[in-house]
Amino acid sequence: MKILSISDVHGDYNENFINYLENNKDIDLILINGDITNFGPLEFVGDFINSIVDLDFDVFAIQGNCDPKEVPDVIKDTNGTCLHKNVKTYGNVIIFGFGGSNPTPFNTPGEFEDEYLYENIKELLLEYEENMEDEDLKVKILLTHAPPLDSEADKIPDGVHVGSKAIRDIIEEFNIDINLCGHIHEAKSIDNIANTIVVNPGMLKDNHGCLVTIDDDTSDFNVEIVSFGQ
Repeated sequence: MKILSISDVHGDYNENFINYLENNKDIDLILINGDITNFGPLEFVGDFINSIVDLDFDVFAIQGNCDPKEVPDVIKDTNGTCLHKNVKTYGNVIIFGFGGSNPTPFNTPGEFEDEYLYENIKELLLEYEENMEDEDLKVKILLTHAPPLDSEADKIPDGVHVGSKAIRDIIEEFNIDINLCGHIHEAKSIDNIANTIVVNPGMLKDNHGCLVTIDDDTSDFNVEIVSFGQ
């Protein structure tokens, strides 16, 4: 199985990305890590997600902090799946989703206090643990817009870390295999926290995504940042 994760679309279709999809039809699922728009318009959400689905890919998406508050409901009206406050099984993968970010200096629409992020993401994970089946066969992915605090994924150019303590706490407390995030455009990276691989693929405009390749029999996986060209 192959899963491709992108983030911070900000209203840009990016022909390089579309060309990449057209040449890599063996990808099964596209994950969108938030900031689909740049404070709107809402119409772009459906147009963008449906354009990917029309290429015969499944799409799961969450909103980011720069998306209007209506975006989760708009995603639900597309041919993709809204993963905000949601858990979905896909083959031998279980994906937990939560959009938005911790507070920023810019008072953007999709911000949540860290305590709110922690309690809501924890609720998703605990609900799954109570009802889990064949846990050993599932690769657990946490899809967030905000990156965890004090990682390569949350570092702005002056070296300051601006990520979410809540998401870091969740990673340290639960058995998450991969955290796919975004939000900090300049922080394209692969990092590790405890036993979790943390990936921020950067802004889509910069032509990168994260490709997760999972062995269907063993659930072994590989994570890499791929280029869509220049």
